Amino acid sequence: MKIFIAALLAAVVCFFWGYVSWMVLGWHENGMHGFHDEEAVAEMMSASKSAQAGHGIYVLPFMDHAPKDSDAATKQAVQDKYQKAMEDGPFVYAVVRPGKSHYSMGNNMIAGFIRSFCAALLLAGFLSITTVPYSARVAFCAAAGLFAGLVVDVPMWTWFETPTRDLVVNMVDHIIEWTLGGLVLGALVGKDPTAAHDRNH
Repeated sequence: MKIFIAALLAAVVCFFWGYVSWMVLGWHENGMHGFHDEEAVAEMMSASKSAQAGHGIYVLPFMDHAPKDSDAATKQAVQDKYQKAMEDGPFVYAVVRPGKSHYSMGNNMIAGFIRSFCAALLLAGFLSITTVPYSARVAFCAAAGLFAGLVVDVPMWTWFETPTRDLVVNMVDHIIEWTLGGLVLGALVGKDPTAAHDRNH
């Protein structure tokens, strides 16, 4: 029960930080840009035009593959064409929903809170088996935020050209979020080392 309460309180703190990060600071949105002719782009992305596969991830240029029975020269030509297109641009990596969908801020906020709670519950479980000072428990949670950025954001920067500015913002966001969460979790979960524990180690 203690772990559950700690995770719930930490999730509230992390969820509130998400509001501050996105709605007050605005540092995420500052890196987003709209298209000059939005209606034309939307028409192009509609299911009847370009996004015929429906809701999904689309990339431009798309790495096509030569038929398996192609000779080496044909395969190389396909690779060279893709390489040139990548270098010349434009490059696009996007989630596209070509049709209608019901958008609910309320449902998204609920999903966001559940995400915070699940992550906090996982960290609380780890901390519950630790015997380290409070500062170390907080540092562990902050390191978890850094880990999240390394495994999620850095690959997007490496392979899909996320701007460096956005990479830094996302990683700092994770670290701040889970440092704040760690302040709560560390206070409620885990044990401080005792003199007897220190002698045993």
